[in-house]
Amino acid sequence: MRSVHEKLAALDMLSMPGVLAAAKDVQVGVQEYEDSIDRGYFADVEASARYKAARARKDWRVSDRMFLDKLAQDRTKYRKLLNAEETMRAFSAWLCDTALNRDYVYRWIDPPEIRSCMGGMFESKIEADGTRRGFKALTVNPGLWFGKRRIRMRVPMDSVMRMGIWCVRYTVLPRKIDAKDERICDPKSAKNAIESEVRVPDGTPIPPTTDFAVLPRAGISEAVGKALGARYRIRWLGS
Repeated sequence: MRSVHEKLAALDMLSMPGVLAAAKDVQVGVQEYEDSIDRGYFADVEASARYKAARARKDWRVSDRMFLDKLAQDRTKYRKLLNAEETMRAFSAWLCDTALNRDYVYRWIDPPEIRSCMGGMFESKIEADGTRRGFKALTVNPGLWFGKRRIRMRVPMDSVMRMGIWCVRYTVLPRKIDAKDERICDPKSAKNAIESEVRVPDGTPIPPTTDFAVLPRAGISEAVGKALGARYRIRWLGS
């Protein structure tokens, strides 16, 4: 198997769509292992309970060991997964280097999020249980689009952003975390690698040269658009 360094060098030769496609292919190639082991543990009630409990408390050391011990019963699958994990480590390194060396990162938002932007700082929403994730997720991928969100932030990578950025670690090992329970240091499943996510902690200033592109039917009133435009550049796309 090639080393992480060699795999990173290979990713560096690809375009961003090529890198994301490679990450997706790796995850698809081993997803069946997670699915089958999830089902397999259900046959052993005690093991299943310990496995689920470890994942629920984010005790990856325990849950990963249980997962890998089970998978190791098939050496071919075990080696394939370890190889895939090395690729995802290379991908995570590529993502971090890309984020720190790009001019912009991006985020798609919906109208309720504009209120926090008007405060001039990134701020995660208050969840139903009163907690906050404590970070904002952004992407290095300008082509990423969540269809239900129709406002795109383009955020310059100024010195403050570069100092505060947290690079997400992607892994092919099972990582099931509800969005509200994610924290800035948490890893992410390789199945979400297309999001090419990086994070900044709450309280990070939004650069004043951030611009907002608003798609038709975004649901922003004229008054809100005017207020947003007083602080940042805002572009209305289409009609």
